[in-house]
Amino acid sequence: MVDQPTTFSISDLAREFNITPRTIRFYEDQGLLAPQREGRTRIFTRRDRTRLKLALRGKRLGFSLAEIAYLIGM
Repeated sequence: MVDQPTTFSISDLAREFNITPRTIRFYEDQGLLAPQREGRTRIFTRRDRTRLKLALRGKRLGFSLAEIAYLIGM
């Protein structure tokens, strides 16, 4: 089994999920993600990666961002 990194950059996540960095920043603005900061650089954890994955899955299923935030927060 290949070890997965513990932190990710915004470009890592954008590339992995085939979305734009702007989409990730929007989800952060909506409170779905809470990356750490090192200066101006966002540092995403495995938790943020999982939350992003769930949010994208929820959008594909037709849930609103408010519904997704509620479900993730359960």
